Amino acid sequence: MPTTDQGTGPAAATALADLRAAVGHLHPDDPAELVAIADDLRALGSPAAAVPFYEAAVEHGVPGAVYRLGVAHHEAGDAAEAFRCFELAGLAGDVLGAFMAAQVATERGDLHAARRWYEQALEVEGASVRLAQVLADLGERDAADGLLATASGESWEAAVELVRGGALTADEAVALLEGWAEAGEARVVVALADLYVRAGRALAAEDLLEQAALAGEPTARTSLGVLRLRAGRVAEAMALWRESAGQGDPQAAELLARFG
Repeated sequence: MPTTDQGTGPAAATALADLRAAVGHLHPDDPAELVAIADDLRALGSPAAAVPFYEAAVEHGVPGAVYRLGVAHHEAGDAAEAFRCFELAGLAGDVLGAFMAAQVATERGDLHAARRWYEQALEVEGASVRLAQVLADLGERDAADGLLATASGESWEAAVELVRGGALTADEAVALLEGWAEAGEARVVVALADLYVRAGRALAAEDLLEQAALAGEPTARTSLGVLRLRAGRVAEAMALWRESAGQGDPQAAELLARFG
């Protein structure tokens, strides 16, 4: 993550030492205020400056402080210390810490550690899907499919992953995603529209994406642009992708870079 912290040289080290010394003289009535100060510093783009405040909050036993300390180290570019904090948070029962430890373990290629941490973080949104991917990578395809099948009624991500994995019939896949869409989950509409297109229901796909785009879902706007391009309506496609890219959709930005 980009930050505005400047360097890790002698000046930065001196500034951090001064911050730690200053924090040592703080005696807030509520130690949670230390976390609030650190959160503000991170929001201002200074995660390294937030570290001493989180460290003091950890010493006071403020719940969640170890996880936040890990996030600050991550944002400041100290991956090793961030991972250590996430593991400590996970060991203390913090599910967000366990989730982040699993993500880092996955990035490092330690799938067995990732599995353990994701299993501890299952209540975090998206953990089931990520665990299923780890299980699949470990060669436990049946376990991965079973987990996705169980989670598909609880997580839209699991539902989409299950559909894309090909474990369902076309009718079952449509019914599953339509249920999520009817419940108001706009993030499934791209996968559902793909199913409609494959079934020869292009108009239904276009209508679905238009509704989601109007509701502000950028990925739907990107996919709608693809349909517009296929229909030869290039200017409309480009306009849709520009809007989606402006909302932070990386696929739209990539499409604009390639075809804009």
